[in-house]
Amino acid sequence: FYTAIIAGPDVKGMGTAEGFFKQFLAAPVVLGFWIFAWVWKREPLLRTKNIDVDTGLREFDWDQIRADREALAALPAWRRLLNHFF
Repeated sequence: FYTAIIAGPDVKGMGTAEGFFKQFLAAPVVLGFWIFAWVWKREPLLRTKNIDVDTGLREFDWDQIRADREALAALPAWRRLLNHFF
């Protein structure tokens, strides 16, 4: 918000009313789409207690992850670098 009103010295088009409205044009557009979807579906926002965050949660095998990291640490430096990029 602050950069839309007062921009740095080298930034052109910012710090003006036109620059401010260009940066904040997305807010009314998103709000408009949200209102349209709410009118269309007639469903309220989901409450936190109604959201299921556990379904599809992947369980980690930390022993396997630790073993993979140890095997990677035992490799030579050139192989670790190659493994990092590919």
